[in-house]
Amino acid sequence: MKFYRWNKHYLGWGITAFVVISLSIILVMMLSNLDSILDGIGKFIGAISPIIYGLIIAYLLSPVVMTFETRVFGKSFTKYDAKVSPKVKVRKKTETDEIEHEEIELKPYVTNKIRRGVSIAVTFVIVFGIIIGMIAAMIPQLTTTLKMLVANIPSYITNITQWVTDIFQEYPNVGEQINSIINDSLSQLQNYLSTDIIPKMGDYLGFLTNGIMNIVGTIMNIIFGIVVAIYCLYSKELFSAQLKKTLYSAISVKRANRIVTDMRKIHRSFGNFITGTLIDSFVVGCITFIVTTIAGVPFSLLVSVIMGFTNIIPYFGPFIGLVPSLILIFMESPVMCIVFTIIVLVIQNLNGNIISPKILGGSTGLTSFWVIFAILVGQGIFGFWGLIIGIPLFAVIFSAAKTFITNKLEAKGLPRSSAAYTDVDVFREEDLTPVSLSDKLAAEQAEKTKK
Repeated sequence: MKFYRWNKHYLGWGITAFVVISLSIILVMMLSNLDSILDGIGKFIGAISPIIYGLIIAYLLSPVVMTFETRVFGKSFTKYDAKVSPKVKVRKKTETDEIEHEEIELKPYVTNKIRRGVSIAVTFVIVFGIIIGMIAAMIPQLTTTLKMLVANIPSYITNITQWVTDIFQEYPNVGEQINSIINDSLSQLQNYLSTDIIPKMGDYLGFLTNGIMNIVGTIMNIIFGIVVAIYCLYSKELFSAQLKKTLYSAISVKRANRIVTDMRKIHRSFGNFITGTLIDSFVVGCITFIVTTIAGVPFSLLVSVIMGFTNIIPYFGPFIGLVPSLILIFMESPVMCIVFTIIVLVIQNLNGNIISPKILGGSTGLTSFWVIFAILVGQGIFGFWGLIIGIPLFAVIFSAAKTFITNKLEAKGLPRSSAAYTDVDVFREEDLTPVSLSDKLAAEQAEKTKK
């Protein structure tokens, strides 16, 4: 029997075909069971939602904790500073590319456990104090607003009734049509209540029960998230070291270094923007409260909280918060609506030109066009949260694309600045020198003149 020699070329083709067929089968199975897969992903996300909440809380409060630890309590509890860890041996290349071992002293993850714990405790006390204080101050104003609305409803109805009566007297035909519309609407409402609402009261009670359970579940997730956030804030250096260790063990050192560098850039772009936006919104809310209180605007605390919260949304946030604020103020004093509008315009101009640039600086590196683009796209994809995270998320993508384009241009020997392409028609292929667009147009115009 004759045996043929094994051909590695055919082996490669066979493995490739096997992988392609297997992936195709897996893709078909995933598409046929897409609902089950999405349901499983939703359950998994729901199961780890406390961890997600904790990571978000820890990420937002980390700058505050570090501020207390380094600047406020930096010289406190010094006798509890951790000692330097024992020496460990690491590999090191010499100038002749030989490998030798060098002993280094490792810095402890937390240099002072008491200082870190006190900083975390103070941060959470301040945050909870602000939230509870705002809720305690807002509830009386909300109660007053609702009482005023209920008390003024009879007068609103009387005014509308008088207005309709006057119209009836002058235009009887209009009155008959309105009465007919009202009677038809009441009849349809009665039928709707008797046929749809009352028979389904049991279902509505079930929906209400599920809603209450969802609220209770969300509250429990937030509580567990706070516990997770405390652990993350206390041991963030350890978690970061473990992630780096896993990364360097899985891929090459060159790629791992690139990922670590890119993640630092993302943190600076994303984290600084989110933290700066929250600080900026808090400042705007405080200034609005002070000015509206001095000006005697009704519901000053409530409208200041609304304006501060909606200020998180760039560009469109102040206009979103202005509408409900004007409605509340109009119920008390229509004249104050004009005063409040002027105050908001002045504060927003002050914030846009002075406060926001001081706090945020150039953290995103985006122009106004790309900021609006990021807001609209983020809202379309992620809804309300897209209005907040759209800008920093797009800034990360924009920065990555800019770095990629710059590297490609440098590899080809072309200029990297956009200004260098302003008056360029084309680049000559032989020496990459630019051909001026204005010179080309002038030459074409001269040629037409000669003809």
